Amino acid sequence: MLDQWWQEPVVLELDGIGRYRVVRNTREAAECLLDKWPVHEGNAYKAAIRMCGYVLRGEQPVDYARQDFIAAAVEAFIHVQSNR
Repeated sequence: MLDQWWQEPVVLELDGIGRYRVVRNTREAAECLLDKWPVHEGNAYKAAIRMCGYVLRGEQPVDYARQDFIAAAVEAFIHVQSNR
């Protein structure tokens, strides 16, 4: 359950212009938020961190973490590649 894959990965331009990172599950999202995120503040960022914890403990569905992760990216002005 802890590493359950999201139905759709999130692809974001996080490592520089034209360099994309694919995040496929909540554990990867949490690691990305803690280790690679450009800012560690903001309401969406805090909500995403909190939701990742809930999901990793099995208290919330995995899709909730994905939604909050995308919201944190938008808040931080990180380009999220749209689904094809």
